[in-house]
Amino acid sequence: MEVTLGLILVFLAAAIAAVLGFIGSAYGMHAAGQAGSAVVGEKPELFGKILLMQALPGSQGIYGLVGAFLILNGAGILSATETVVISAGTGWLYLIAAIPIALACLFSAIYQGRVSASGIAMLAKDESLVARAMVLSAMIETWAIFGFLITFILLTSIK
Repeated sequence: MEVTLGLILVFLAAAIAAVLGFIGSAYGMHAAGQAGSAVVGEKPELFGKILLMQALPGSQGIYGLVGAFLILNGAGILSATETVVISAGTGWLYLIAAIPIALACLFSAIYQGRVSASGIAMLAKDESLVARAMVLSAMIETWAIFGFLITFILLTSIK
């Protein structure tokens, strides 16, 4: 495979989509996990519900990973049996298409983790509120889904 600027930009796009989703998820899950650890120390019976709350910000990492696969597949890299030639202009389009998913996943996971941490504090007071805590946290994920959709639309527009 000949290394060209276009190919470098496609790889950069895939890396940014995945890594920013991973960073956001790690941060968000950390915030929720930290809050969860404090509660489980006092109320170990809440572990299952708290684990669900902690897992919520992890989905953005999955979206970023899927976005990276879509970018690489769209550029023909995953199915290449011969040299893939990608112009610099096309490479830039792939990089631009990665921005919505990368940033939406990064920031929504961070903020979803913060809301999950608050929801965990809510569970410490009244464990029957788990569904409400999950809904409040899941609302933020909507923006990651929108970022994913915009990236998908942009990728399907690249010829």
